[in-house]
Amino acid sequence: SLPTIRNFTCTLFKNLDSYKQHGTGVFVKIGTKYFLFSAAHVFDDFEKLFIPIEEGKLLIKPGGKIIKNNTKKDRKSDELDLAILILDNQSVKDLSIDYSFLESSNLEINHSSIDFMSYIVFGYPSSWTKKSNSTNSFHSRPFVGFTKCANLNEYKKLKRNEYLNLIVEYDRQNTPNFKSKSISYGPDLFGISGCVLWYINPFDLKSEPKLIGIMNEWSISNRHRLIATRIDAYTEILRKEGIIDFQETELFGFK
Repeated sequence: SLPTIRNFTCTLFKNLDSYKQHGTGVFVKIGTKYFLFSAAHVFDDFEKLFIPIEEGKLLIKPGGKIIKNNTKKDRKSDELDLAILILDNQSVKDLSIDYSFLESSNLEINHSSIDFMSYIVFGYPSSWTKKSNSTNSFHSRPFVGFTKCANLNEYKKLKRNEYLNLIVEYDRQNTPNFKSKSISYGPDLFGISGCVLWYINPFDLKSEPKLIGIMNEWSISNRHRLIATRIDAYTEILRKEGIIDFQETELFGFK
């Protein structure tokens, strides 16, 4: 599944002089609409963001309508941290050169967590990105974390709600390193915000991975925990706005 997952995932960086890796995003198609999903704290700097295509030799500044939540206090305590870009036609055309759009049938709302290593975090850490001056291109190595969901008592400790968030483990001591083909010490995860939490059904290994959440936090209080906003929040906001025709979540409702 990893090559397929990579096709849906992009890096988001700012500062054209240094190509600073800032966040990650995922491309999704629901009905006739095309979207870029990420985290709100990544899109707080949206005007400065670019997406690489053609192995980083060209940079695209995507256009369209932005939807994101406004935090009540600060982003660090923001349990929603949600950002959506409804892509315009030109951006869809340009991005389709390198990327694919995940079909809505691969979104899983109302997900009930299970105690299996059936989850994948796939994003681009800032520490694993670099610019090649010789070829004037940008190169990113993905972080792939195989993980499982944390116990329910972790939600209260981290001040999160199970109906809105998903919390997974980060075993930094045992991280797959596909470059060295070994298990090694994992990277700092700054830069993966906006990437996807995927679920693969352990009872049907031929099934395609399902998008169940968008990652937005590497917990400061517990570095062994990563936090995502459920995909239900993204689809429900778009559904409420009349932008998509999609199944209503059973977990919560927005006024």
